[in-house]
Amino acid sequence: MKTSFHTVFAQFKIAFDALFHLPAEQQRTVETAALEAGWVTDSVGALLSPVLPLTVPDMSQGTQQDSAQAVDFPWADAGSRADAAALAQLQLLVCDVISESARGPDTVLRFSGHVADEHGGALTMFASVPRPLLLAAELGARQSLLGNQTRTRVLAYRAVPFAEHVLSLEALLRYLPRKRQVALIKDVQLYEHHLERRAQEYWHHCRLRAAYSEQSSSQQHRQPLGSSLSSGLFLHALSGSALPYASVEGQPPPRPNLDARNVLAGFLRPAVTPAPKAPPVQKGRTASKRPLDTPQAGVPSISPADEAAVLPTTTPEATAGPENLKSGQTDLVELEQMPSAPVQPPPTSPDLWANLRGHLVIDPEVLDTARVALSLARPLLLEGAPGTGKTLLATLLAEALCGPGNFTLVTADARWTSSDVLGGLKVAPGDSLRYLFQPGMVTRAAQRHHHSIQSSGRPHALIIDEFNRAHQDEAFGRLLTLLDPEYRGRMPLVSEIDGAPEAVYLPPDFLLIATMNDADVGRLHEIGAALTRRFVTLPLTVPREERAFLEQTRPQADPAQLNALYAFVGTGQAAEDHAAACLRAYVAVGTHFMCEALALTGAGLSLDETLKTLTYPHLPGLSRDQLTALHRTAQQLDMPHMAAQLQAAGEAAPF
Repeated sequence: MKTSFHTVFAQFKIAFDALFHLPAEQQRTVETAALEAGWVTDSVGALLSPVLPLTVPDMSQGTQQDSAQAVDFPWADAGSRADAAALAQLQLLVCDVISESARGPDTVLRFSGHVADEHGGALTMFASVPRPLLLAAELGARQSLLGNQTRTRVLAYRAVPFAEHVLSLEALLRYLPRKRQVALIKDVQLYEHHLERRAQEYWHHCRLRAAYSEQSSSQQHRQPLGSSLSSGLFLHALSGSALPYASVEGQPPPRPNLDARNVLAGFLRPAVTPAPKAPPVQKGRTASKRPLDTPQAGVPSISPADEAAVLPTTTPEATAGPENLKSGQTDLVELEQMPSAPVQPPPTSPDLWANLRGHLVIDPEVLDTARVALSLARPLLLEGAPGTGKTLLATLLAEALCGPGNFTLVTADARWTSSDVLGGLKVAPGDSLRYLFQPGMVTRAAQRHHHSIQSSGRPHALIIDEFNRAHQDEAFGRLLTLLDPEYRGRMPLVSEIDGAPEAVYLPPDFLLIATMNDADVGRLHEIGAALTRRFVTLPLTVPREERAFLEQTRPQADPAQLNALYAFVGTGQAAEDHAAACLRAYVAVGTHFMCEALALTGAGLSLDETLKTLTYPHLPGLSRDQLTALHRTAQQLDMPHMAAQLQAAGEAAPF
């Protein structure tokens, strides 16, 4: 573990209101003890503790390391400690810092430290930095490898309340002040911070999200440093600007310059090894002479097709020509002209589809339809009764196409709005009223899709379970047009108008799978024709091979019990079930019902008691004639408990 003395500190605060409501004598005792412990009073009368250093994971131990550090309450007086601790709240102090140490007449070793919200967006910060925080940052810089001659500037700061997560980026760079350019990237770390309270203790949690060191031969990262999560912070550090990555005094954060974009592109570009015994051949445009425009040895790399991830590329048309470029995007043309080979997704193994059929029973034509629809990036809606395997099929389809666990699963909610689905401005937790952009679930899934394509060449899927539990017009109205793949590059999911830092588009190969319970259609929200048209709807019924699947996967099941189970429940063939007065003639139950019945009987419960338990929730929806027919079937199969329950339900039925 190392001390993070540059960008993030902790501080306890006792608000003035909390002090004001104490008895006068107790208030004086607390204030006196606070001053003795080095606390200070701010402009509104609150007590602030000394600035406390925090520890973060050491990148040399690998990025799988997270740290949880108990933050000690700095209070010397034992008599008033309990009262003061009950009043105090812990907050993070985050700041933008630049520290420089001369390494020659034209070179400095620069530490560039910046902070952002949990999505990588700029925070609102203040340029008037408290002196204790300034002194703590200066002391930490002098104690670091930068040395005693370090010059430190704290550009802005913010007190982050207890509930918020923040990111901090620390970059150690070799910087050329005269040229205002970065000559070498030495070390970079991206951390995530948040606070937790356990009983009477406060804990600081820190996770290393991404890291690079020129001293390490291997790449260490959880999120690539060129991803949308970290690229804004990283580009700002590479711009060399003496301005904070923040909104200060109502001004938007500074935009990264073109040199910074080229430096980051060179940092991420893979090194090209010339073919042996072949002279170098100049093809394409002349190489740029900017620093770091050529790859460095030992620098982590991605494929050329992934370079666009470090730039705010918004639409496929953004690189079509100079007339389509926005301000600050002039370098996109240069990157587009570089020879590159697009990332080809690895072929999907036929074994994955075979394994899929080994996990659930499904008719072959249903699986073929689902596979074709998703291969065309058409949204897929799986519709069926409870227990027909809709959610299981959705997750298995996603894993077959995207890889194990590479999907987002959410359950629709009646409270969803367009802001929950796409994103919007929401009130941020904290003492002051402020709004931050929060991406919705579809926007987050689109960003994860982009990262997945970069890292594995495979898409990322979004699964919305119980789709019709959400109000369709309220939640998905703005998404309607974008569900058509041909329109996804023309309209953004969210843009600057919605408060987003940049426009986000739905990828043309984005995978969306939804499930819908048709047994509760009358009690849930109706899906309109405009939304239905944009989905490939796939009804799931009882598969023809259900019994063979159960016999194969549950060889221990008693054949006589299985015969009796199907005699009462039915096969799912409507004509046969009505003729035999089986349960499936009147109630839509799926394969899950059968699996539950076999599991209970396998655990020692009789089939009679098992069916009595499993059918009880379905009886209130049946008519007296239907209950009477099922009662006769239960009597014929010698199920007295089931028959008694059906008789009682029939007598109580209103019609």
